[in-house]
Amino acid sequence: MSSEIKHHDLAKHIINYGMSLGADQIEAYVIFGSVRSVQIERGSIRRFTDKSNSGLGIRVIKDKSIGMASTTIFTSDSVENTVKNAYSLAKVSPPDQNFSSLPNDTRQTQSISDKFDKDIAEMPVEEFTEILLESTQEATIRDDVIIRGNFNVGYGERVIINSLGTERTSNQTSISGFLDVKLQDGDDVGNSYYYDAATTLKNFDHIKIGKIAGERAKMMLGSKKITTATLPILLDPESTYGTIAPILANGINALSVFNKTAFFVDKIGDKIASDKLSVIDDPFYPGGTDSASFDDEGVIPQKLSLIKEGILQTYITDSYTAPLVNLENTGHASRGSFAARPSPAPYSLQIGNGNTSKDAMLEDMKEGILLLSSSLNPIGRNPQISTQINQGFFVKNGEIVHPIKNAVIGSTVYDVYDKINVVSKEIENRSGHIAPWMELLPLQVSGGK
Repeated sequence: MSSEIKHHDLAKHIINYGMSLGADQIEAYVIFGSVRSVQIERGSIRRFTDKSNSGLGIRVIKDKSIGMASTTIFTSDSVENTVKNAYSLAKVSPPDQNFSSLPNDTRQTQSISDKFDKDIAEMPVEEFTEILLESTQEATIRDDVIIRGNFNVGYGERVIINSLGTERTSNQTSISGFLDVKLQDGDDVGNSYYYDAATTLKNFDHIKIGKIAGERAKMMLGSKKITTATLPILLDPESTYGTIAPILANGINALSVFNKTAFFVDKIGDKIASDKLSVIDDPFYPGGTDSASFDDEGVIPQKLSLIKEGILQTYITDSYTAPLVNLENTGHASRGSFAARPSPAPYSLQIGNGNTSKDAMLEDMKEGILLLSSSLNPIGRNPQISTQINQGFFVKNGEIVHPIKNAVIGSTVYDVYDKINVVSKEIENRSGHIAPWMELLPLQVSGGK
């Protein structure tokens, strides 16, 4: 609690000092925390690091011009010089006629359960090491297995204050792990990976990371080329999320919409997908790794229906973009770092489920592709999709025949959304990111055989 008070006082000092220089509006964004990381190579600990991720970002508004400056040094001289730099940049920058105002949100902050875990914040090195070694041991399915990866534990405090009265503080813990497992029998290589993340130790399954990564590496042995064909694609929940979420994040970002680079410009109220697709964004989901009681401008967000039975419901906005698209501020400001300018981004996307069992979906597939922990990604802002199959399997008459190599799926973001055919009743919840199994109608698969 004492650190929260200290950084709150620091942010307040920044506001007062910036206003005394002549700023019209000013915002202080403070991040204070640390991350402990362990890198694994060939099943052994290669590197152990403890590093700070603390920093301060300042945004000054003067006559509609915006100046931004940042520092990682929290001394009085450094902080005041950073404020001066932001103010000086605002004075010499051209006015941004699209800028309206920093937000003024004085509503009471909502609490979210399972966002902070004392056991993570105070985890001894020995316990952290034991967790990753247990996961690595679970992935050691053969003596000759090659394992690499990394595990992280962290704690972060966030303070946002601006001159219009917005004041927010929060803290969060995190733990994550990733393992990549490789097996080789002569020229035959089986390679797979798995990842998990959580905000509390009770929701983090380090054993599952190693178990699934090892099992899937073994499944990938014996991969074969397939003949080029048009085939249905069955996505596991991670593949569903990895496909649907990035396309949607671009398509509903109000800044991209305003700049005409979004996939779904001027599409609110229009059908953009199969009626099998419904998606909500829940910022307040308990224990969600991306849940937050306020956005990166201090605005309390909204739980939103984004797509309902294929119909686009809204865009996500922040204080800058909301007026540009004639919508209210949905509280979706997000920063890549303390030094970055905010831009809209979703929190915890939750993709609606259907009525069919995942087993029935596989059994009903006469000939097709099953993807595990994969995604069909667009190429940058281009709607074209060309994705190599890394963890895919050829399915015939409801049975997995063999893993696939050297195959590429080609499509577009619009085609993928339109071809959602069957959605499972089962879902997978990855710390607030929720998705079902999903079957896509036939897409072009270049097999190379």
